[in-house]
Amino acid sequence: MALLTLLMLTLEVSKSQSCPRSCNCYRANEVHCTFRSLLTIPPGLPSRTRRMNLGFNSISRLNDKSLVGLKRVELLMLHSNDLQRLPDGVFKDMKSLQILKLSYNKLREISSSLTFSGLTSLLRLYLDHNLLQHIHPRALLQLPSLRLLRLQGNRLHQLHPHTLCTLSFLNTYYVSTVRHLDLSNNSLTTLPKECVTTAPLLETLFLQANPWSCDCRMKWFLSWSLAHPGNRHV
Repeated sequence: MALLTLLMLTLEVSKSQSCPRSCNCYRANEVHCTFRSLLTIPPGLPSRTRRMNLGFNSISRLNDKSLVGLKRVELLMLHSNDLQRLPDGVFKDMKSLQILKLSYNKLREISSSLTFSGLTSLLRLYLDHNLLQHIHPRALLQLPSLRLLRLQGNRLHQLHPHTLCTLSFLNTYYVSTVRHLDLSNNSLTTLPKECVTTAPLLETLFLQANPWSCDCRMKWFLSWSLAHPGNRHV
């Protein structure tokens, strides 16, 4: 009986550590599933995984169990898929995630304040080249460690003053921890002053290829630029 129990435990451990059939695991802790025509995230991803590349597939949806248990993943690449929405809490187990790449999908909005819940260690978020028109004003408040945010190549028309904030104190004081921000190639005509004045760590800001309106709403930008000569803004 003891031998049978040990054998069953060994099989369970082996199963939880095996590589999904549709992927390659060239190195321990890495899973590569690119160019496999996947429609969903493959089941049975090893819990030990730290780096996961699911780019260049046809994944169109995530559900609340797609990424459950992946507490050690530090890099998740889901670029060049067909994702149209992100369910609330889909990343809730990914406490170790530092880089999330969602570039070149079909996301139209980040509609909830809970979309990125759980990602307390996230440093880099790539949302560029989607179809984004709206980002919930509190969506990034789940990302207190965020340093790089790529939003270029979307369809953003406007931003709420607190959209880019990653920390909130008593729901009164809002701060962004972002150092590098790319808003280029959108449909922005103006930018709320708070988007940059709440970001004391900001070093680079890309704004080109937007249809800016040179009116009183952007008057603040000249004085801000002169007051921050060390910042790179294009």
